[in-house]
Amino acid sequence: MRFPVKKFFSYYKPYLTIFLSVLACAIIVSALTLVFPLLVRYITKDVLDGDLSTALSEVYWIGGLMLVLAVIQNIGNYFVDYKGHEIGARMESDMRRELFTHMQKLSFSFYDKEKTGQLMSRITHDLLLLSELYHHGPEDYIKYFVRFLGAFVILFFINAPLTITVFCFLPFLGVFALYFNKKLNKALRRNKERIGDVNVQVEDSLSGIRVVKSFANEQVERGADLLFSTVSIPKPHHFRRKLNNEMLFPLNSVFT
Repeated sequence: MRFPVKKFFSYYKPYLTIFLSVLACAIIVSALTLVFPLLVRYITKDVLDGDLSTALSEVYWIGGLMLVLAVIQNIGNYFVDYKGHEIGARMESDMRRELFTHMQKLSFSFYDKEKTGQLMSRITHDLLLLSELYHHGPEDYIKYFVRFLGAFVILFFINAPLTITVFCFLPFLGVFALYFNKKLNKALRRNKERIGDVNVQVEDSLSGIRVVKSFANEQVERGADLLFSTVSIPKPHHFRRKLNNEMLFPLNSVFT
């Protein structure tokens, strides 16, 4: 089955303007992240090695500039997070409305084969994860690409041999990331299936609560292993973000 690329990107269309503004702000924030270690390097390498009589005033000036940049960066991060999640929530609402409309058109035979709890899990939990991908995916890839490219260029002009040596380890980190990403995706799929089974059990128990109470079977329902056997698995974009941070941010220390 081919991935519906056109359908996937069609949900961006109603929010394209605000989405592009979020990406532009993410680029600015990522670029500002690269400026801070450069300013610190300028202080330690140039200011303190020059005329010490004027060094204090330059340190104050650069410190003020860093404060201004920090304020701009925080405002940018707030805009990216707030508007990004707003776009994700609106897209999730659009997908849920469309999916519910589609499910109303399905035949009775479909509902004879499918469990209500599994369908509820598709509409709620799975769409939530998909909305996270919609607004965190492009945003994270843009930010890490800018930081990666900027770090490489800056480090290359500072010390080309050392930069090439450091970046030679990236293919090994890439293989490491791909390997564990596959294992994480398998675990996430199992977790989603387990959550669907839990929803099935909960829906069945609550819909028959009168029968359960009539026969005093509350203890039996509470003892169902299925309700307590789910495993919490971190979301893929959290794992990728953590791995990208470990790959890219240590390079900033080379600037100083």
